[in-house]
Amino acid sequence: MASKLAADSLKGLLAKGRGRLPAIASGAGAVRRAGVAAGGAAEDSSKAQNGGYSRGALVAVGAVGIVGGVLLEKQDSRVRQLARTSGFRTCCEAPITQAQKSLPDKLSAIVGSGNVKLNKDLKGSRLGRGTAMAFVKPGNMKEAIEVLKACVAADVAVIPQGANTALTGASVPRNDECDRPTVVLNMRRLDTILPVGPDGNHVLCFAGAGIYDLQDKLKKDFNRDSHSVLGSIFLNPSVAAGVAFGSGGTQIRKGPAFTQRALWCRILENGDVELINTLGLKDGGDILGFLEGKKTLSASDLDPNCKDPASFPEYYKIITKLDGTVARYNADTFGIDPNRSEGKVMILATLHDTWPIPPKSKTIWVSVKDLSYAHALKREVCLSSTSTMSRSCEYFNREIYEATDLGGRLCVKVIDLLGMRPIGYLWEVKRFVETLPIPFASIIPEKFMWWFNNIFPSSLPKALRDLGDEFDHHMLIDFAEYSQGEVDALQALLDKFVASKPEGHVKYHVCSDAHTQTRANLFRFVMAIAFRVYCTGTGMQGLSIDYALPKNFTEYPDLPKQYKIAKRCVYSHFGCNVYHEDFVFGPEVDVETAKHAIKHAIEDAGGKLPAEHGHGTEYHAPLSTQQRWMSMDPLNVMNPGVGGTAYNKGYASKPVHAREVASSNQPLFATQ
Repeated sequence: MASKLAADSLKGLLAKGRGRLPAIASGAGAVRRAGVAAGGAAEDSSKAQNGGYSRGALVAVGAVGIVGGVLLEKQDSRVRQLARTSGFRTCCEAPITQAQKSLPDKLSAIVGSGNVKLNKDLKGSRLGRGTAMAFVKPGNMKEAIEVLKACVAADVAVIPQGANTALTGASVPRNDECDRPTVVLNMRRLDTILPVGPDGNHVLCFAGAGIYDLQDKLKKDFNRDSHSVLGSIFLNPSVAAGVAFGSGGTQIRKGPAFTQRALWCRILENGDVELINTLGLKDGGDILGFLEGKKTLSASDLDPNCKDPASFPEYYKIITKLDGTVARYNADTFGIDPNRSEGKVMILATLHDTWPIPPKSKTIWVSVKDLSYAHALKREVCLSSTSTMSRSCEYFNREIYEATDLGGRLCVKVIDLLGMRPIGYLWEVKRFVETLPIPFASIIPEKFMWWFNNIFPSSLPKALRDLGDEFDHHMLIDFAEYSQGEVDALQALLDKFVASKPEGHVKYHVCSDAHTQTRANLFRFVMAIAFRVYCTGTGMQGLSIDYALPKNFTEYPDLPKQYKIAKRCVYSHFGCNVYHEDFVFGPEVDVETAKHAIKHAIEDAGGKLPAEHGHGTEYHAPLSTQQRWMSMDPLNVMNPGVGGTAYNKGYASKPVHAREVASSNQPLFATQ
């Protein structure tokens, strides 16, 4: 009865908004839109390009989807029922001290009661969930420092947080492991962006400034580009988080987010909070007072004696040397403390180089018959020399292409319709729904997205769909005029490469109009989201891993045969040989056991993981990386448990899960 009611309601709404109801085929993979013309004539019209649906119809469909998500969901024994916790906890239910009881009042006195939330339940973007004793949002750097001092004095754990977009559990509390209450120190209100000089060649960002906001400001005010463009840019992750993770992004010339010029706090062994300044500004010895109230910085504010780099040094040389080393990875210990610190220090501000926006660019979808052709094209075209290389070079295989088509249509349409900025708010709504204390809350958003994907036509124009259907391997390449004649030179190299291969083995399509270019880029950006939707919709299990392979490694890593993989979805920041691999498993597979075996297989192939998503609570870092973090935070106040370090105060030894002990040769916990 409920199914019929929801279906009838949906049919009525769509009849008003569209005039007909697309056929919805049953079955795990059978999601297709009826009535889409095979030819390209219908696509040439504005109505076809925009999906033909009014905003009102989309809103109505969304409302029915939420109701339908509750009414139609069938019992699934593999989905855990999540319940909201009523208060903060520790792993041992340790008694709360008087100092901890009085901490909320002290925090409210520092930042204002409206910026402190108690017993806040937080969920990570992909992994992790816990309750924070207090969720605090300081409004300036001085408040942030005072909050940190109060937390140290009260003997609580502290997790610095930006937009909470971390995928590996690094930005939310861990109820069942940590031996102390946790305070989440959310830096989002510290969102000041200070361009340097009239040309904006450098920019100083406070810790909460968003990557999207930075890119938008630089483009509008200076016609320049930011230091990092991430696939998750529509969620507006913080600049500081990018530095803390060493996030890579899609633009291969720039390298991972990195700077030697920063302002941060670390906690010393005696409990003092130390402020460290390597920004390289002529601040008169009072950096906090100097930056207070600033709107811009002049070139004369920079100390000419400071030669420290504000981006990854000579990354173009690293990436074009195709040897047995990896281009970038999260456990790299190079640089000052904030770089790849993963929350072990509190970043307050960072200084970055900016990049000119090229006057000319070209986006090209290339499809090839064989993976070896893709690597050859990367080598001979995209990374042909240190002075002539593509701006971006992305790869994806047929499996993730198909999963994205089936699971990503709604997401692409919403971003295309509303733009980037509102997506962050919708993402927060999604996370809120996932934490509701009702059965199946964690999968309701994905079920909704899966059911309504088929209402929309394919996200891609026909020319790109044809290539997607014909070939198993695809590349999305961006040529840009960073030097005179560079786009034409790269195009000539591409044409030469195509001519050197058997006819029909390599084809490409130039995304010459804005619609095609936007849809191609959005299709690539939503792959991670679409994968989860695909797994939820088909009732399969999913596993996502990111790793870096040696730059001269040209195959997929061999994986253990005992774990049957239904789909191996591979997509890559190909220029860096950094991969995001999503595995689809049937319900019979023990994914937790398979995960560790797969990780070790990748390491045996010379790979390093994670590459850019951070260790969080998902990956164990090498001993050298753990020791680096411990030296930054000897009391283990900041983000305890990250990268396999101990959760307890002072890094007291604590056993980990037996499954991890049996399968990992990495350090399981760190001790003093």
